[in-house]
Amino acid sequence: MPPIGVVLVNTVRDDRSNGARRRTTALECVANRPIICHALEALTAASVEEVAVAVPAAVADEVQSCIEAERPRDIEVSYVTYDDARGASKAMRSTAERVGDAPCIVHFADGLLAQPLAPFAAPLNDDSADLLLLLHYDVSPADRLPDATRRLLRIAEFEPTQSSLGMAGVCLFGPGALLRACDGAHVDLAAGEIDLVTVAGGIARAGGRMEVQLVRGWHRYVGQVEDLLELNRATLDALTPEPPHPGCISANKISGRVAIDPTAYVRSSVILGPVIIGPRARVADAYIGPYTSIGPDARVDGAEIERSIISSGASIMHVGQRLAGSVVGPGARIFRDFSLPRAIRLCVGDNSEVALP
Repeated sequence: MPPIGVVLVNTVRDDRSNGARRRTTALECVANRPIICHALEALTAASVEEVAVAVPAAVADEVQSCIEAERPRDIEVSYVTYDDARGASKAMRSTAERVGDAPCIVHFADGLLAQPLAPFAAPLNDDSADLLLLLHYDVSPADRLPDATRRLLRIAEFEPTQSSLGMAGVCLFGPGALLRACDGAHVDLAAGEIDLVTVAGGIARAGGRMEVQLVRGWHRYVGQVEDLLELNRATLDALTPEPPHPGCISANKISGRVAIDPTAYVRSSVILGPVIIGPRARVADAYIGPYTSIGPDARVDGAEIERSIISSGASIMHVGQRLAGSVVGPGARIFRDFSLPRAIRLCVGDNSEVALP
């Protein structure tokens, strides 16, 4: 029986958007696709054919519209919405009932593993464990497993003074185990998340079998620019290069893993992958360095960019210095102004950040 996917969406205030608007970090783009769509693709690669998305009502329409436009076509998606913490608990119970006796993979919508899911999903049907938790090293102090949880999971860290373990936002349940977890423990979907520690405790108290495995990494975006850039880097590391279309062959120097949409225009530029350039983008007289995503309809003229995300419709024009480690939002414009009087002129939105050399 193929596993069923459960994707959990949270709601946050996006610091780079209008302060009055509520949205979800799961819709931020890395490698020119929303994070949640990369998560769905990872589930598809693990033989998941059906996914239930638990989503707050405040962002349900936006999430559904995005998924229907971008999701893999060989996966069936349904939605369970909720309004508050109490509704979230009911939504989790409803989702578990949909899963029923099938094995399932629970995946946070705003993060990605640094390796494929398929090897972890393969043993789900052999009754080896009711719950498989994935742990990773190098977590922030706030995300480190407390001592009580480490004892519950029967794990010990190597060199505890040098590294700490945290839970990845992916866990795998054996046949019927998600429903039993909801029966045997308080499952909280507050802010669109399942408390994996609570679930693990419920499984343990019910006599269930748990396994723990280490993964190479878990990358999640919850509002910090560096986290978004790291997700972009990890996704581009898995990029499949595509042969450049004829319009990109002359007057360009292209090397490394580079994917350029056939509708993009690239002229007199140096492209050093991994890089992705989206549909209808225009790149001219530019250097695009590693780990850069150029979104649909974006424009880069006479500029140098690396380790950055240039969102759809944005433009970078003759800025005079290399742009690095930056996120440029949809429709934003960065350009050099030669008019007098000479000055730096900014139009910066709420909670934005500008670093001047």
